Amino acid sequence: MVESGRVGSQNGPTRESEASQEVVAMIDQTEADDSTYFGSVAESYDRLQPIVAGPGYLEGLTMMVDLVPHEREEAFRFIELGCGTATLSCRVLERFPRSTGIGVDSESAMLDVARKKLASYGDRFHVREADVRTCDLPACNLVFSSYAFHHVAPEALHGVLARIADALKPDGCFVLLDQMKARTPWGARLAGQGRRIHQQHVAAAIASGKAAQAEVDARWEFKRRMKSDGQDVEYVHVAEDILDEMLAAGFNEAGLVWRRFASTILVVFMPGE
Repeated sequence: MVESGRVGSQNGPTRESEASQEVVAMIDQTEADDSTYFGSVAESYDRLQPIVAGPGYLEGLTMMVDLVPHEREEAFRFIELGCGTATLSCRVLERFPRSTGIGVDSESAMLDVARKKLASYGDRFHVREADVRTCDLPACNLVFSSYAFHHVAPEALHGVLARIADALKPDGCFVLLDQMKARTPWGARLAGQGRRIHQQHVAAAIASGKAAQAEVDARWEFKRRMKSDGQDVEYVHVAEDILDEMLAAGFNEAGLVWRRFASTILVVFMPGE
């Protein structure tokens, strides 16, 4: 994920003071216990993640819903792997009123937020606490994963993709959104363009009052501390390498269908009957 650096803020002292207290609380918690990164930021995740993750975050989620290969009134079952607070699942359930889903994540604090947020959908959606890298998956028509695969080690990719392929019914679809490299490396100017746009996005959110500078700084500082402690391990995958792994895992049609700098969507289909 591209880090933002500090940008100018137009927020008043009250918001900054409250955010500064959050900075201290987050850092103190890091030093006091072994809680995970996502478990610690769960309550603020839905508000801050669209800001710190950059413009590709919400744009990518919107595109994922648009890519659902089912009609609005069609019944289908989906699984969201690494669902977090289930923002994507919420959008799918709203767009497709006959859909049902399961959200899988290993962070209980994130799932607590998801349960509250999707309670109005009743039996249409359930959450399951499990490691997406190793858990068994029930039969379904569609699998999503957004910004979770960068936590899967390269040597584990084939096993995860094979389990997804086994769970999908004929003509089933897997839609993957994450930050990925291209096989052709970027130079310094392209990378600089990405950082500039990301910084502008964060600056606009701060100027509009959606977040305080101190909150953004706290999130990045907290993430750096967790990464240095080995509690937030990330891998940078190459999009074309994942497409090759998808085909090797049993999918028969695969493609890169959307990209905004590093934010990338891959779509694959299982063979039909």
